[in-house]
Order: sequence, then C-alpha cells, then structure tokens
Amino acid sequence: MYSDFLTFRLDLTSALLINRANEIYRERWDLDVRALRVLRLVCAEPDITPKAVSQHALIEKTLLSKVLSELETRGLIRRHAHASDRRSVALRATAQGLNVAQASEALGSVLEVELAKALSATERKTLERLLGKLSNSLLASETTHAPPR
Repeated sequence: MYSDFLTFRLDLTSALLINRANEIYRERWDLDVRALRVLRLVCAEPDITPKAVSQHALIEKTLLSKVLSELETRGLIRRHAHASDRRSVALRATAQGLNVAQASEALGSVLEVELAKALSATERKTLERLLGKLSNSLLASETTHAPPR
C-alpha cells in the first residue's frame, strides 16, 4: 500500500507540521513557512543571490520569484546590484525584515517543541539523528549515482 512508503509518511508528516505552522505564522505576520524560510536565509546571508536562495531553500525559481516579490512589496527585503558581479541581484533584509525574521525564528523554536510533543526528548534526538543520516546519505549518493529508472 502507498501509505507504507517512507516517502509518503515523511511527506504527510511534513505537510501536517507545515500546515499547522502556517496557521500561526499567517495570523501573526501574514506570511507562510516558505516566505519566512526565505526571509531568514536572506537575513543570515546578506547579499545572497536569488539563485543561491533557490538552492539553499529548495524552492524552484518561479515560486521563489513570487515569494521575493511579496517580501519586497511588504518592505521586508530589498534588491540591489551585487557588489562583485553587477549583472547579479543581491538580496538584503530591511530592519523590519530582520525583526520579523528574528521573531519568527523564536516562535518557530517554540512551535517545533509544541508540534513534536508526541515525541519524548530522546525520541526527538533520535529522529533528528536519523533524518540527518538519511539526508546526508542521499545528498552524497546524488553526486555519485544516477537516479534509478
């Protein structure tokens, strides 16, 4: 049955966690998890390019363009010519963007604990270790193996 696949269970769990977090983030800042992830990344790496944001946040370019436009329209980020390559765009958070990113990160930490309350502290550490091991293995094999057909 499809629901027995690890990929399905991970996707379902992720979707449920993100939906719950989105309810709270939208109520507080009218932004979703994806937009806040992008904003936090821009705050963490001033002058990051949209291409780098796309790669780090795992967001395809068209969707990222919409998220960046929303953040810029709301005054949370600004775009400017990249200092080392004038052909590239660099992204930087505004003071308001930094405030929202910091507040949402603090709330996100609280939410993670709340949303994972079904797990004991030991189970959560085990889950984090196993997910890290799995993702590191997949990332390593992605560079050395072609996908199965």
